[in-house]
Amino acid sequence: MKKPDKKINLLVVGIGPHAKRAYIPHLLNLNHDYGVEIAAIVELKEMESRTRNYFRSLQLSPEQIYIERFNGGVLPISTSKILDLLVKKLPLHGIIIATEPQAHKPFAMWALKNGLHILMDKPITTRANVVTSEIEAQKIYLDYQELLQEYRTLNQKNKTIFSVHVQRRYHTGFHKVFDLIREVSDKTGCPITSIESTHADGQWRLPSELVDIAYHGYNQGYGKVSHSGYHFFDLTYQLIKNSYIKGKWPDSADVFASFLLPRGLLMQLAEDDLYRCFSDDYKKFCRYTSDELSELTKGYGEIDARILVDFKKENTTICQTSINLTHNSFTRRSWIEPNDDLYKGNGRVKQETHIIQQGPFQSIHIHSYQMKDQHDKNTREDYDFGGNNHFDIHVFRNIGILGGDAPHRKFTIDEILDGHFSDDPGLVIERIKRSVVKEFLDAINGSIDSAQLISSIEDHEFTTRLMSAVYLSHVRRMNNKHPIISFPISD
Repeated sequence: MKKPDKKINLLVVGIGPHAKRAYIPHLLNLNHDYGVEIAAIVELKEMESRTRNYFRSLQLSPEQIYIERFNGGVLPISTSKILDLLVKKLPLHGIIIATEPQAHKPFAMWALKNGLHILMDKPITTRANVVTSEIEAQKIYLDYQELLQEYRTLNQKNKTIFSVHVQRRYHTGFHKVFDLIREVSDKTGCPITSIESTHADGQWRLPSELVDIAYHGYNQGYGKVSHSGYHFFDLTYQLIKNSYIKGKWPDSADVFASFLLPRGLLMQLAEDDLYRCFSDDYKKFCRYTSDELSELTKGYGEIDARILVDFKKENTTICQTSINLTHNSFTRRSWIEPNDDLYKGNGRVKQETHIIQQGPFQSIHIHSYQMKDQHDKNTREDYDFGGNNHFDIHVFRNIGILGGDAPHRKFTIDEILDGHFSDDPGLVIERIKRSVVKEFLDAINGSIDSAQLISSIEDHEFTTRLMSAVYLSHVRRMNNKHPIISFPISD
């Protein structure tokens, strides 16, 4: 690729563990091809010392703005004024928003008002106390509508892109699954009839940490659904979308949600049980009594979630799905004091499975199981079962109808990638995240337009509405109201 004539200046908001893995390394690696520079960053004042040291270690000197933590749906006037001046000074071409999710909307609205290209982490928004408030649950979808309208208004006079980072849309393994689904739906006229998805995060938070740790935490009234749950709502939508058959598209969905809250976790593993695990060390570490924890964690966000979604046409169910989201699952953590890196370095182990049925014709089983919590160095064996890059697809087909040599075939991610990443020491998923960044830069330099984006904000209505409905179902259930939430699906 020819080096572009114009430099791309980016503002990165939020320099946490995800930005340090998913964005900054890739921006540095793509600098030569795209002329991209991290021109400025925004971070909280409480993180200033750590952030300055981080950029010194990279020998980078972007403009650095440190702000106070804020609540609410808009940027504080003082912060907005500082950023307005920054846009004029540099100038800026785009923004990457990698903050905690409550801050997504305020920074995105500011960026839209300033005509910037946007790449933003999932979820599009969440809300404090969404696990207890019907109003806050409903506002998740209303926030999306407001952002979408602002984006469409901007694009009437200034063509920009607004991309949402959901990496499974870019995942080569899932692209293979989409191809298999489309092949059978084209041959038979049968769309997907059932989906079972399970994601286990292996994140073990000890009781005191439920109160004291905010990162991917629960103490602001939201949890797993607002952390990685959005990925699997979006994947469900992508699977249904790729089995599209004219005349068989669902026109509505019914949603039912059940949450495991911190109080339930405290009952599962009581104080005496944790003493057995950690001996006297636990007494020194635990800052709160059981009664205090029970009181303090009232209103805290969900740890695990079980979600049923019925896709319907003309008020008749045509596809049943279940989405099972767990933080409280197999982990490699066996120590009492949490490590500094709560994103990948605290014993976290990911395990994921999906079972997709297409009536009597095809069953696809996706398995991605890790058993190690160290992911920075990988070998060829990490593509095997339990390895860091493990991702297998098992396909079962009715060969009497569809043809073929055998009713079962297995695809590994290494095979799908044609060995492309076999000797690379990093995670395949990190390479996929690189493609998200690359697409963003391609859009800024004009190589692609918004219609070619894999994950434009315009294609997130269903996912955002489902997330809103999940929380609303839970809140209504807790208040002894009708817990099934129905909403229309546009074609």
